[in-house]
Amino acid sequence: MSRRVSFAVASCVAAALTAAAADRKADTAPSEATLDLYRSKCQQCHMADGNSPIEPMNFTDGKWAHGSKPEEVAKVITEGVPSTAMLPFKDQLTEAQITDLAAYVRSFDKNLKATRKTK
Repeated sequence: MSRRVSFAVASCVAAALTAAAADRKADTAPSEATLDLYRSKCQQCHMADGNSPIEPMNFTDGKWAHGSKPEEVAKVITEGVPSTAMLPFKDQLTEAQITDLAAYVRSFDKNLKATRKTK
C-alpha cells in the first residue's frame, strides 16, 4: 500500500511541477510587439536566438558584462555602452518597451529567472 501512496504522491508532485513550469513559460512569453522590436532593433547584432558569435553581444552564454538584473539590462538598452556598438535607445523606445526588451533578452539565458510578465 505505501508504494502506491508514494507513487501517487510522486505523480502529483511531477504534474504540479510541470504545470508550474508551463505557467512560468506563459508568464514570460514576449508579446508580438516585443518580438518585432527585437527583430528591428536588436537581432542584427545579437542574432535571432541571442546567440551572437561575438561574446559581449551573446545573451546565451551567461556572461553579462554590465549586469544581468532586469534594471541593469534595461539601463544598457536605455543608455547604451560608450565606446561599443551598443547605442542608446532612450530616444527611440518607451520605458515599457525597454523593460519588455530587457526581459526578453534575459530569457535567452536559461540560467536567469524571468522577472516580468509581458503581454
